[in-house]
Amino acid sequence: MASEKEKRRAARYSLRWRIHFASNGHSLSGKTIDVSVSGVSFLSETAVSPSTNAQIRLFLPPSDIVPKGYRLSASAKVVYCILQGKAGFRVGMEFTAMDRKDSDLLSKCLESQPYANLS
Repeated sequence: MASEKEKRRAARYSLRWRIHFASNGHSLSGKTIDVSVSGVSFLSETAVSPSTNAQIRLFLPPSDIVPKGYRLSASAKVVYCILQGKAGFRVGMEFTAMDRKDSDLLSKCLESQPYANLS
């Protein structure tokens, strides 16, 4: 059986970036747990059903790559939602659509975070 690491398509980075999630008139805001070029996980006070499609905004903080910060937009699908005790729910999402510019920018920002790499 393949390990969790072997199943992943992309390196994950432990980053605490702001995220906003919107689906069917409901919205959530929170902080990421980890980010990759293929998806994101974040903490939520509310459970979200797996397979839910949503629009997300990921707020990249100011850095050498984005000096003023950047608001990245993407479509994503909930892959899992796990209760994390008093912290709330850990929601894992897979990106389903993202502009090429945003995808390239996310990749560059992640590659500039060597100490945050979980892979």
